[in-house]
Amino acid sequence: MGSVIEAAGLGRGYGEVRALDSLDLSVAEGTVCALLGPNGAGKTTAIRILATLARPDSGSARICGFDVVEQAQQVRQNIGLAGQHAAVDDALTGRDNLFILGQMHHLSRRAARARAAELLEQFGLTEAADRLVKTWSGGMRRRLDLIASLITRPPVLFLDEPTTGLDPRSRDEIHSTVSDLAAAGTTVLLTTQYLEEADRLADDVVIIDAGREIAHGTPRS
Repeated sequence: MGSVIEAAGLGRGYGEVRALDSLDLSVAEGTVCALLGPNGAGKTTAIRILATLARPDSGSARICGFDVVEQAQQVRQNIGLAGQHAAVDDALTGRDNLFILGQMHHLSRRAARARAAELLEQFGLTEAADRLVKTWSGGMRRRLDLIASLITRPPVLFLDEPTTGLDPRSRDEIHSTVSDLAAAGTTVLLTTQYLEEADRLADDVVIIDAGREIAHGTPRS
């Protein structure tokens, strides 16, 4: 089982601050890796670089064999990203959110509708699908945001603190969704501040602080 996410000596500075300092990372296909650390540790910076939203100023990284700087477009075609803040539109229904995203990804109207219906069914949101998202619970909105990143069936998914601010029941819903995705073969890299979340979801855990790796292993090690 080869690595589909690879980083070597990855670094990024903002003025005098090193947000990320020589991070090495290797995530095997079909596994879940958790970047665990406090606020300001560098977790989001790492995700942004790997998702081609920021450029590293040292080191290198590859996703599915593509360089995140030199082959950014190919990287974007192989990833999904759910950030800390919901990207869905509360003034639309859940179904319409997914349909519009499908069309933005150049699916035909028929294909976009079919993919929206498939995702809503797969992740237990069909009953709420035709209600405005602003009437949904926080956990349901977060789950919709997560599955919105799956419109194009990406092999790699980045989740930046997917359960921050959610109640325990909503966190359980997100955990189940992530576990289902991994079981279906998606490679997941997630960031979290919660040790129990990393322990529950991850095959591999990298603990970072002040931009540096301070520990690395399995939840059981």
